[in-house]
This record gives sequence, C-alpha cells and structure tokens, in this order.
Amino acid sequence: MTSPHAPGLAATLLLASLVAGCAGGTQPTSGAAGADVAKDNPASASAPQSPLLPSAFFADGSERFSAWRCTPSQNLVTTTPDAKRLRLWTALGSTELQRAVAADGDRYVLGGVAFERHGRDARVESDHGQLVCALASERATTTRQAHPQSIFYASGNEPGWNVSLDRQTTTLTLVSDYGQATDTFHYRVASVKNGSDARMVLVSDSGRQPLEMDLRAGACFDDMSGQPWPVKVTLRYGRHEWQGCGQGVEAKR
Repeated sequence: MTSPHAPGLAATLLLASLVAGCAGGTQPTSGAAGADVAKDNPASASAPQSPLLPSAFFADGSERFSAWRCTPSQNLVTTTPDAKRLRLWTALGSTELQRAVAADGDRYVLGGVAFERHGRDARVESDHGQLVCALASERATTTRQAHPQSIFYASGNEPGWNVSLDRQTTTLTLVSDYGQATDTFHYRVASVKNGSDARMVLVSDSGRQPLEMDLRAGACFDDMSGQPWPVKVTLRYGRHEWQGCGQGVEAKR
C-alpha cells in the first residue's frame, strides 16, 4: 500500500538529487565581484576589502531569473547565463546543468538529472521521480545599474527592509521600517561555504544593536510579489528576525 507521505517524500528526494546528484559538476568557488574589480582596474585588484561571495549567489551574467511552480508541491528558480548552461536553485541549494540535444524544446542534463523546457512548461526528472512545472514569473537580474556600489542586495517585507553590501569595503547598509531608518555597519565574515549548498554568515557589533545576516543559496520568492531570487536571507537585528531574498549584484546583464 502506498504511504500517504510518499508524494512528499519523493519530492524531497528529488530535490536532494537535483543538488547532491549534480555536485560533481563544475562549481566555481567564488562570485564575480572580485573578477569585476580586477577587470575595471588591474592595479587595484587586491585593494577591495569586501569578501568574495559564493558563485551560487549570482546569475553569472544572465538577464533574468525564472520562477517555476511544480507538482508535487515544489518551487524552483532557474537562469540561463548562456546557450550552453542552466543554473537551477531548489529549496536545498543550487546546481548547474549543461545543454543537451533535444528533439523539441530546451534540454539540460547533468548526471541523472534532466531539466526540459517547452515554452512556459517544464519537466524535471531524476532517479527519484519527476516534477511537472509551469512558469510563474520572471525578474530582471539585479545589476550595478540599480545598485552601483553594491556586491549584494537583499530585501524583505512586513516590515519593509533592504540591505546592501558595499563593493569596496566590509560595510553594509540596512534600511528598515519601510525606509524610515538607515543604519551602516562594519561587518566580518563569521563563516562561508562554497559549492551547491553555499552559505555565508556575516556579523556585526558596530551598530546600535548586534546584527547577523545569514545567506543561503536556494530558491527564494518574495512573499508579496512572488518574484524569484537565488539566495534565502535571514536577518537578525537586536531582538528582531526578518526573512527575505537576495542576489549577488551583477556588473551587467
């Protein structure tokens, strides 16, 4: 007899296989921020104090992020940096698939995982099962055109807040209370992990209250607009804890 929890378990195993099953693929260990600085001014490549962010926090030059609503109940985020690659974020992390020959539509594979898109519909398959997905929304990649001094930008709702990490220094700016309060902090990197389940934790004691910012690679959706992002953000400020989404700021699309 089939367990009533079988669909949920199968979906969880499928998401795990999307990340762990593809972990053997190429996984850059840092984001584009440092490379962009060196490109802009080679002589000052070692000057910026801002940290290199995990590659999984970036769109890697893609123009947009796509949100997919899938059954069994799972949501995914994808982006295509070029014609040969698809970056995929699940609730558990991220991975990158390579384009493969397809009779129809666009197909990307790595190991035992395949993502096949036909217009606004997609199917994801692995040894643990299949997800049937529909395109829900898209969001233009956040770039320096909107945030010229930032290497990372995050935001959340209820109450409205946003955070920007400075490109050159180890400072961050928190705008909270729907834009009514602005605080700047000097932070340090408490921990960082690269790869498919990339994570970075930033801490600061330089403001009015202690601050901790926990960044994890994973499919994230604005809880008001539903727009897709590649990083889940938990911001702890004093006695407050806020949830939101973020992205490494791209030099350009």
